[in-house]
Amino acid sequence: MRFTLPLCVFLTFSAQANAAAPFSSELSFSRFDTNYADMYSNNFGYRYYLTEGNTGTQLPYAAIKQFGRRSSVAMNYMRSEMTMPFWSGNYVYKVNAWQMGGVYQSTEHDWYLSLDYANVNSYGSSKTKSSLGYYLQPNWLVKLDVQKEKAGGLGDYWHYGISTEKIWAYDSGSFLSLSAAYLNHDTIRGDGFALALDYYVNQALSVGAFISDDISEDYLIYKNRVGIRSSWFVTPQLKLHASIGLEDVSDSEYAWDFGISWRF
Repeated sequence: MRFTLPLCVFLTFSAQANAAAPFSSELSFSRFDTNYADMYSNNFGYRYYLTEGNTGTQLPYAAIKQFGRRSSVAMNYMRSEMTMPFWSGNYVYKVNAWQMGGVYQSTEHDWYLSLDYANVNSYGSSKTKSSLGYYLQPNWLVKLDVQKEKAGGLGDYWHYGISTEKIWAYDSGSFLSLSAAYLNHDTIRGDGFALALDYYVNQALSVGAFISDDISEDYLIYKNRVGIRSSWFVTPQLKLHASIGLEDVSDSEYAWDFGISWRF
């Protein structure tokens, strides 16, 4: 199991932002880098919100996708490169992947449903992910997760898991978010888990700690790390986030990621 001990370098001054303006679209870019095999990954995404949402409670801007009760559809494109040394010189692996899916939820009921499909063009690999969830409370979601993975010529595999996220709101205007996930992988890799705790100073700025092992945040990158992270809505529409740290102390492997998104 490889760990990361990120050192957050995302330090900002933040004031309480004004109320978020209505939006229906979200554009995003994120980048993941590691010195392990000189690997990097760029991810471009677009999400369109099909419905309006209103839970009757204030939320951090970052939590609107999960707890705003807004149905949406999304598309992502990813490009990754990895440089591996060989006796005859370095070899560069280039991978292109795309992903599409959606989330169904509503203020009329407490059910949550998501479905995503991802395909890696170069290797004949794909993954279908689905989740069925229920809001035990307005700010507490529990999900059952099922994944079907086609791992190139290695065959098809089914993975099953459970995940949850809960947000506590305080009179001071701050929030605390706890998320956890467990995934029982079928043969191809060991079971995965993730745990994160994020403190929102206000609706715009958060700092948090996390640990994950064999749980992928996208199709290509399995972020086996433990560390800290931060995100900041410069305005209610513009978000920045970043983290940096070590993946394996013994091998001096380090990794960092950063991203930006715009809602309009």
